[in-house]
Amino acid sequence: MASPRSLKFCLDESMGRRTAEILVAVRAPGHPDIYDMRAFGLANQATSDEVLLAELARQQMHVLVTMDSRMLAAAVRRDAWRASRLTLFMLDGKWGNLSIFEQVRRVFWWWPTMVAQAHDGPQGSAWRVSDAGLKHVL
Repeated sequence: MASPRSLKFCLDESMGRRTAEILVAVRAPGHPDIYDMRAFGLANQATSDEVLLAELARQQMHVLVTMDSRMLAAAVRRDAWRASRLTLFMLDGKWGNLSIFEQVRRVFWWWPTMVAQAHDGPQGSAWRVSDAGLKHVL
């Protein structure tokens, strides 16, 4: 796996444009690169998860962070995710009801743990992120 500083994280459309902009703006040197869907021309609610996952793999992303807690609910999406080999962090569905500032604060709080799991954990694993912590789901 890549070193922590060379990991590439992508925040999907469910995270919102402003969240990605804030995280990119405060990213410290030596920490993973952060992208949002606009970087790949995928900032469109109509883009299917299957297309999204395949394109992120093609772009050599390592990690996808999403608030779509049901992303792996359908077998076709699980298959696309497995083929992509992306590490997936699914933020608890309740995060969508929080203000952008609270969402960013929580991502900051869990960021070191997510980076460590992306670096040290098995590539292509899936994690659910809640107030209680990270739970390996696949």
